[in-house]
Amino acid sequence: MALRLRRTALLVVAAALTALPAACRSPSDTPAASSAQALPTAAASPFRAATSVPAATCAEVKNAMVVGTMDPYRAYGDEGAPLTEGMFSGQDGLTLAVQEPCATGDLGGGLGTTTAGTIMSSVVNTSGRYWAVMLCGKPVERARCVVQFELDDREPVEKVSIADGKLTQVYLTRPSDAGTATLSIRRTAVYALDGDVLKEISRTDEPYKP
Repeated sequence: MALRLRRTALLVVAAALTALPAACRSPSDTPAASSAQALPTAAASPFRAATSVPAATCAEVKNAMVVGTMDPYRAYGDEGAPLTEGMFSGQDGLTLAVQEPCATGDLGGGLGTTTAGTIMSSVVNTSGRYWAVMLCGKPVERARCVVQFELDDREPVEKVSIADGKLTQVYLTRPSDAGTATLSIRRTAVYALDGDVLKEISRTDEPYKP
């Protein structure tokens, strides 16, 4: 089954904090990727180097600045959207809410130890709910998180973990021809750095019943 990400972002390990590139996918894009395909589009790393910037704690993620190259995160530019106790509310009705799944571990490469957090975006008076995975460091006094990829509408992330240089996320999804509100698959997807690209290297699906 093709990986169905509403919007995706590539992890770029930078030697210094850099501005986010302007390129990103529009909301109308519906990309499909094989289980080994790189996640397209770039997002700047929040880290100078694995040895000089500590990973944020899961508690610090709740008060981080969140940046990303896809909507709705790109609207807040290089500075990012400021979270307060895990929440952010924009003037346009946007709500960002940090979710419980969070883990710290060593992804290897030029990144080293980092924290994977999860966040959900929604807009007041709409039904859409979009979970995203972000990587978080603390290069200054306040943590900084970069959204890496976002799942399709109402596909909640149940768990994230980092071990053996790999990021694993477990989330609920559905067949491509199923209704949006119908969740019938629990998917475990594993990602690893290939150079500076975060790739899905394997996945396992099992039946899910609410």
